[in-house]
Amino acid sequence: MDPVFTMTRLLLRLLLAPVTIAAIGAVICVPLLLAISHTARQLWLGHNLREPMDIVDGMGVILIGWGVALEEREALREIFKLTATEEEGWQAAIDHICHASGIGVLVFGLFSEMCVEMVRLPNHIINTEGIDDVVLWGSLFFLGLSVLVLLQHIAALIRKLFQDRRVLGQ
Repeated sequence: MDPVFTMTRLLLRLLLAPVTIAAIGAVICVPLLLAISHTARQLWLGHNLREPMDIVDGMGVILIGWGVALEEREALREIFKLTATEEEGWQAAIDHICHASGIGVLVFGLFSEMCVEMVRLPNHIINTEGIDDVVLWGSLFFLGLSVLVLLQHIAALIRKLFQDRRVLGQ
């Protein structure tokens, strides 16, 4: 077998391990919480909306990307021939957990970006005059839901690992 493909498979096996996925989810939660806090403060104080919109937009992109990656864990395992092992039932259960959470993070990330774009569009297209800050609070609501989905996802992965005594994801 091609050594590059073998190394890629090994790297992907490590990246798709539940422990790694939970760790990445936790790492994403930190800037997400900081972004929500900072943006809420900016909105509360009535500051210029440009920075809050840029922050929400950036976090939305991160959530969309992570959501797609989670959602497609099973497809990645198939592409790199990491299926049909003795632990396939267990891996399929992890895929299911990731798929459900991935959809949630993806949708809420998109909704947060939709709120930002409603404010950015000219008022003759979507009139948000006088309610720009309210619409941006809506985007923070969707980011907050994403935090909840990510925390639930991390907890579900950890429960699955300890339930099956697979702490190392091997």
